Amino acid sequence: MKIPSLLLYSLVLCLSAHAQSIPAKPRIDWNFDDAANLDALPRVPDGFSVTMFAREPLLRNASSIAFDARGRMFVSMGPQYRNPTPKTPPDSVLLVKDTDGDGVADQSLTFATGFNCVQGLAWHGRDLWVANAPDLTIVRDLDGDDVADEYVRVFTDLGNIEHGLHGLNWAPDGRLYMTKGNSKGLAMKEAVKGEPERIAPKPFRELAGFPGPVGAPHFPAPETFTRDTYKSTYQDPRDDWGEKGGVLRCEDLGANLEIVSRGLRNPYGMALDDGFEWLGTDQDQNEGDRLFMPFYSADFGWSHAWSTHWTGANHLPTAPVSGPVFTGSGTGVIYADSPAWPAAYRGVWLINDWLLKSTQLYRADWKGALMQPAGGKWEDFVSAKETGALYRPVDMAFGADGALYIVGWSRGYGVEWDKDGQMSNEGRIYRIMPTGAKPLPPPSAMAFAEMTVPQLLAEFDGLLPVRRIDAQDELARRGKDAQPELLTAWKSGTLSRAQETWALWALNRAGGEDELFARIAADVSSPLNPRLQALRILGQRKSATLAACLT
Repeated sequence: MKIPSLLLYSLVLCLSAHAQSIPAKPRIDWNFDDAANLDALPRVPDGFSVTMFAREPLLRNASSIAFDARGRMFVSMGPQYRNPTPKTPPDSVLLVKDTDGDGVADQSLTFATGFNCVQGLAWHGRDLWVANAPDLTIVRDLDGDDVADEYVRVFTDLGNIEHGLHGLNWAPDGRLYMTKGNSKGLAMKEAVKGEPERIAPKPFRELAGFPGPVGAPHFPAPETFTRDTYKSTYQDPRDDWGEKGGVLRCEDLGANLEIVSRGLRNPYGMALDDGFEWLGTDQDQNEGDRLFMPFYSADFGWSHAWSTHWTGANHLPTAPVSGPVFTGSGTGVIYADSPAWPAAYRGVWLINDWLLKSTQLYRADWKGALMQPAGGKWEDFVSAKETGALYRPVDMAFGADGALYIVGWSRGYGVEWDKDGQMSNEGRIYRIMPTGAKPLPPPSAMAFAEMTVPQLLAEFDGLLPVRRIDAQDELARRGKDAQPELLTAWKSGTLSRAQETWALWALNRAGGEDELFARIAADVSSPLNPRLQALRILGQRKSATLAACLT
């Protein structure tokens, strides 16, 4: 039986004996594919096909990918990684298109530019959230010409280029979750000359271990710019480390920012499944990388006062990790549940490792409240070992067509320039789909405001994260008017797990009463997932009825 990880922290701690023993310090292979076959494809499992959807010169050093509510592909790229100077050209977000429908991209348009190194993208309505540390920025296309007109700097001074901001995800509670590495901002101790407003919000300063300048505001207000007036805050690669990284969450425009989990070194990719469970990657050059499942109040041990062990083995104050520590460099994570994929490849996790040139498949096996890989290990899903392909996977996302799209870096470790001073890095987007599978139909063109409740519920089973959060926003906007139909749908017993999860959190956002969630949580005849979600809702509300549900 699966137990709610976010609430039963004590049970998780009791499982710390399952954490792996500390491995020997790994050897890192910094061979960056000088001999890679630029035209080869990586290997995929039998029954799958892989194609090269896009490559240079269409894009170079691609790092992040997200699809908007229309199913269009947006990819970040540029020369900012890995040693930028104040004069280095900025990163950009491209709208990548296959205009002739032949399965190969043939057009890329600059949607937004002026960024530091982009390491995370997430759509929410008309807003594209861009993690380009030291900033978190929103860009908007206000006139529909496929070029962003408005830039909003939500947060700033969030650390440097290597251990910065990653892993943006909008979750069923209507909040943006993000991973933050252990680099600290330049204004943590004192204001930067000429940049008096460059102050990180208090939770980021708390993670880094620096209170900030005397009199610094806890939550500096967002700043709005036009396309012409926006200028990113310089990302100084010399910036050093703070105490620890972690996972944070906020509401729209950065409101109610708070720390979820701590004790991480450089958490990069993170994703959630259809039951609001998380899995993320955390990078370390000393003892190996690890997988973790963040939950509220968890500390995973980096710079932990009671445990110096990276794995957290036999130290109850440290939350255990979710698998063996491994030698590599884990990046993007995604929960794979495409209806176009065979049953054996649904309900699993996929994890990119750019250093090992592979994407691993992780089948969850629950040990009480702790997620572990089935059989104690994961398996190759995509690999360049046999073919010599250039496969340095960073981020990935499912498209509306049911295919998995994986973006990757070039052969070199950071930007490279040719003799004419032009960026010469390669760039890759691979498309993976079951052999012979037909693409899924495109997203509905109907406005969410015009959809019925059943139509909005159907969006929760879709592959595009933006459509899930946008559909839930609409249910939340309808408030109590939507509650009767949501309750009827939930009581019908016909909802999928994803629909149950998102519908109950929609009820929460629409103003459902504590008593409603208390009844759901206490109903032993009800399926497990809605009971877990109801408990989490009461916990997030800090409801006085929660104790009664747990006794």
